[in-house]
Amino acid sequence: MERHKSSDDQTKVFVISHTHWDREWYQDFQSFRVRLVYLIDELIDTMERNSAYRYFMMDGQTIVIDDYLAIRPENRERLLSLIEQGRIDVGPWYVMPDEFLPDGESLIRNLQTGVRRARSWNAEPLLAGYLPDLFGHISQMPQILQGFGIDNAVLYRGLDGRSSPSELWWEGADGSRVLTLRLEEERSYGDFYFAVRWPFEDRDFTYDGEEVVRRARDLLQLKRDRALTDRLVVWDGVDHVEIEPCLPDLLHTLNGAGLGADFQHARFDDYMRELRPLARETWPVVRGEQRFPGYAGLNHMVLANVLSSRIHLKQHNDQCETLLTRWAEPWGVFSSWEGRPYHQSFLQQAWEILLQNHPHDSICGCSIDQVHRDMLYRFDQSRLIAESMLSEQLTYIANSIDAPWSADDRTLVLFNASQYPLDGIATADVELPSGTDASQTIRMLGGTSFRLFDAEGREMAYQVLGMETGIVKRVRPFRSVPVSESVDRIRIAFKANIPSFGYSAYRVQSFTISGPAFGEYAAERFVAPVRHTGTMRTDNLTWNNGRYIVRVADNGSIGIEDLHTNRAFDDLVVFESEGDIGDGWKHIAPLRNSYAYSAGCPAEISVEADGPLFSCIKIAVTMQVPAFAGADLNGRSEETVPLRATTCLEIRKNDPVLRIQTVVDNRSRNHRFRVLFPTSFTGKHYRTNTAFDLVERTIEKPNFDGYLEKWADVVPHSGLIVINDDTCGVAVYSEGLHELTLREQKRTIALTLFRATGDEVLTNGSDGGQLLGRLTFDYALRLFDPDQTSSAQLWTEHARFKSSDRSLTRKQGPIRHETPHRREPTLPLSNGYLTLAYNRLIVTAIKQSEDEKNVFIVRLFNAENREISDRLRFAFAVESADYVSLNEDRPYPIRLCEDGSLDVTAKSKGIVTIRLRIAIPVDGSPRPDNHTEEPES
Repeated sequence: MERHKSSDDQTKVFVISHTHWDREWYQDFQSFRVRLVYLIDELIDTMERNSAYRYFMMDGQTIVIDDYLAIRPENRERLLSLIEQGRIDVGPWYVMPDEFLPDGESLIRNLQTGVRRARSWNAEPLLAGYLPDLFGHISQMPQILQGFGIDNAVLYRGLDGRSSPSELWWEGADGSRVLTLRLEEERSYGDFYFAVRWPFEDRDFTYDGEEVVRRARDLLQLKRDRALTDRLVVWDGVDHVEIEPCLPDLLHTLNGAGLGADFQHARFDDYMRELRPLARETWPVVRGEQRFPGYAGLNHMVLANVLSSRIHLKQHNDQCETLLTRWAEPWGVFSSWEGRPYHQSFLQQAWEILLQNHPHDSICGCSIDQVHRDMLYRFDQSRLIAESMLSEQLTYIANSIDAPWSADDRTLVLFNASQYPLDGIATADVELPSGTDASQTIRMLGGTSFRLFDAEGREMAYQVLGMETGIVKRVRPFRSVPVSESVDRIRIAFKANIPSFGYSAYRVQSFTISGPAFGEYAAERFVAPVRHTGTMRTDNLTWNNGRYIVRVADNGSIGIEDLHTNRAFDDLVVFESEGDIGDGWKHIAPLRNSYAYSAGCPAEISVEADGPLFSCIKIAVTMQVPAFAGADLNGRSEETVPLRATTCLEIRKNDPVLRIQTVVDNRSRNHRFRVLFPTSFTGKHYRTNTAFDLVERTIEKPNFDGYLEKWADVVPHSGLIVINDDTCGVAVYSEGLHELTLREQKRTIALTLFRATGDEVLTNGSDGGQLLGRLTFDYALRLFDPDQTSSAQLWTEHARFKSSDRSLTRKQGPIRHETPHRREPTLPLSNGYLTLAYNRLIVTAIKQSEDEKNVFIVRLFNAENREISDRLRFAFAVESADYVSLNEDRPYPIRLCEDGSLDVTAKSKGIVTIRLRIAIPVDGSPRPDNHTEEPES
């Protein structure tokens, strides 16, 4: 390909000094921080002493500055002065994350946090899409980078290295392009370090000028051979490596050696400033997701099986992300519209703690045990902050509802975190004071002693699923000491109706079933217990919920017949164990691998709940699996151990989603454990979700013969897997599971539940990655008609599956508030805060603006390959609205419709961020009617 020279016709080599800083990996965070402190100590001293050591790049992150200053607060002014001067580049990331395991909102919050931290030091973040060591790249990263004003990327793993030059274009799913630098396969972001510095490591860094020049000449030729311009960049640094203070002298030597190049100690921005004018539209373009295995270079591998290592970390992460994005942030906004402060700083703290678990060596589960133990503490802290905020938010809403029933009644409030209204079977916890008739009535009379009514006074049929008695609840009223109360908690299922992003209140009317008074023969008043009977069961192991006929086979597998499409699927939910002698990075099968299947085992089947609204079937299988697999590669052991998998299948009346929970008692080492869903489709494509995209994939296996890295035959997903033909489709939803193989045989979905591995980086191994003990997995099945079901519906349904149901029971009468936030109980019995007219776009964020109080952000995206519009309507009047970037700047006004709603358009695969100013009324003032007639489609 033709090289494009600059006007001065001179080769410039931009030398970028940096360190690649994994905060935790083969050492724990604190041990690595000791090295970080020594590195930055020397960097500050060197830069202050020698102005010729001009620049240093802090690995595209900001958190390392916080890590350093926590130990060296006395150096704050010295360090921040160098940052402010532009000599030390920080950001744009808060931490450099994995791209496939955190969700899209986490990636955006990561960049927002990094930008915010850099600007708090009076510096602009480095505008570089610096992603040099990540295990592949998502399809929407170019759009995300462009949303922060970043027009470039630096990539290493995941790109196909066979033919493309150093410079190319990367085009995202929506068509966004970034000018991309492809790092060299063998030496990546350490080419100058390995060529010029590393050979002198064992000579106490005493440099031989002649050898330095020879090595630099070889490096220069390598770079020229790959480059499309005479502007070259080389990287002076590598993982956790300290600076070379005499670098200016080395560059002086090279510039005097007649190499025909000008070596400059530079910033990455300097390189991009000179490269951009030379870029051509004719340069190679790579599109979408980049997950090619490594063609050459031991460190160039994409290491796809990190998707399933130490799966409990992925599960904790999914739960925290859902808690923040689906609950704590949106309900923080909604409760702020009703008068409660948003408390941005608490939620930002929860995000920052969570983001600290997102570097690839952390969330991917490929570090030492201590690292992953530390992560559990962070997940806990993030969750505790978010749960504390959410508890306040939901309680504030519940306590503010005007419930016009008697003083002895209670109010059950259900909350909906989905953009779809809930009109179906929900579960909720009704709490009644201990000592009431509730438990006795259930135990002795097979009924209950309370009735349930909706806002219109209609009695609601419900089904009791379980009960806990004598639960002690701690209450700490504001300006008072803690007190406790004892309640009985009754779990029920009933048909609820809750607006999108809203709540509905129900009246709980309890009563006493009493016998005759002493000496009397008849009770003064008889009230019959409440019983709602019936079943969905049509045979011993067959159920009909109105959508499906579900059968459980003797071996524990499940069969489903879709009553809408008349299609049937059998042998679903079969478990498979195969050998895995790999590590946190790679699945490696033994040479003589063996597979164990639950389909060959008799199942213990019991019905745990059976009623007209809700059924739960427990299916337990005990598989005899090899106890371990040897590191000698030969095969799995002849010794076996029992592995028990207990599955609860949940069927709700008329619900198209069949929820499944499997608990595995894992006693086996060195194996991969999967659940199988044969579909028998014949098509060539399927789809899985990643950040802001539903990626279409081919079932045909690619040919990577001749590549150094073996193709792992797995693909990433974030809990949504879709395969269909023209008349029927199967979707699998899951939480915290991210690895999938779609097998050509019967188009079987092989969903990895976990990998149990023993090798650990730079150690003799440990049991931490073997995941011995009890493991719990939540997933679901959904059949659908492709003509009747949109991508947005499946995506949103999956989000609701992960969000679960939340409810509160509130007393009547005066409220003992636990916080200073309170208002008069004037809210309606049911309300939705945000409605999408068509639900064509997918809501991913509802939050307060990063920079302004009482200014709010709604983010949506389009999962389709065509432009789509939708209409948003809010519970309060919108004063103004703007499209803004992902960084919440660069506003572009949106014209309001006459009724105050917003028409929003997103291009194919586009992410749209809207900034709103809401007219929040004074407490008790009239609320706008947001349930107006829908516009025509």
